[in-house]
Amino acid sequence: RIRSRWRPTPYFEYSRAGTGLVVQDAPMHSSGNVLIVEDDPDTREMLTTLLTTEGFYAVGAEDGLEALHLLRTVRHRAPDVPCLVLLDLKMPRLGGNEFRRAQLGDPIVASVPVAVISGAVDALERAETLGAVATLTKPIDLDVLLDVVRKYCA
Repeated sequence: RIRSRWRPTPYFEYSRAGTGLVVQDAPMHSSGNVLIVEDDPDTREMLTTLLTTEGFYAVGAEDGLEALHLLRTVRHRAPDVPCLVLLDLKMPRLGGNEFRRAQLGDPIVASVPVAVISGAVDALERAETLGAVATLTKPIDLDVLLDVVRKYCA
């Protein structure tokens, strides 16, 4: 279920208490908005907290299906938001590979850059195959993460 409420900021938010997404209207610029797609709640929360502390607006999705719904809804309202997707590859329902195929097949969301987050030994090769702009291996080097986010969201 997707609901829309008017608020000037933040650009989008995930309603953790409910079962649906809460999408908010936004100004038409992308500076600082990151979508984190990660099934592990501790990792997702850590990344969200870190990016928020660094001045970015981060929203988490627990799998690719939730992320696609959120991304499509937000892009209809603010075509340049988010500036980056941080994408785990192995997730339930819709994994990173499937998310990326669906994203690239949808012209509304295809242009959003994706950085892959993975603990797989072949993470770099898999990220290149998906056309990712960066690969972050687990455990995540936070300095490298921030460099990638700043490159696409500054």
